[in-house]
Amino acid sequence: MANVLDTQVLEEGPRNLVVKLTGVLDTSDISETAIDISAYTANNDVNGILSGFRVDLIEYSIGKGLEIQLAWMGNNPEQITPISGRGRIVATNYGGFIPDQTRNGYNGSISLITTGYPAGSIQNFTVIMELIKLYTV
Repeated sequence: MANVLDTQVLEEGPRNLVVKLTGVLDTSDISETAIDISAYTANNDVNGILSGFRVDLIEYSIGKGLEIQLAWMGNNPEQITPISGRGRIVATNYGGFIPDQTRNGYNGSISLITTGYPAGSIQNFTVIMELIKLYTV
């Protein structure tokens, strides 16, 4: 078998996007585009160009010893948050996690990077993210 990262859209509208990311690692850590902004540009009824996502909620369950870093993609990726174990981060109390769209190479997509894969094991994870679409005029 090989490492697997799946993305499932649970809800999508002109403003909201809820995505479930699941992965099974059996060979190594991964570094992947988890949420590709180009996959969501056709479903917008809003005037403007989809430029990224605000992160309002992250729920996660991650195999023992494995860590995940979520980041907005760019030449110098901007970390959203590192996560491990099991938990929930509600960022709406602080206005959500918002990307710095002026960073060099920012493209609006979100990457998922794992670290700590123990050789010879099988590790899995589930991450659910509630996102708000950001637009530029």
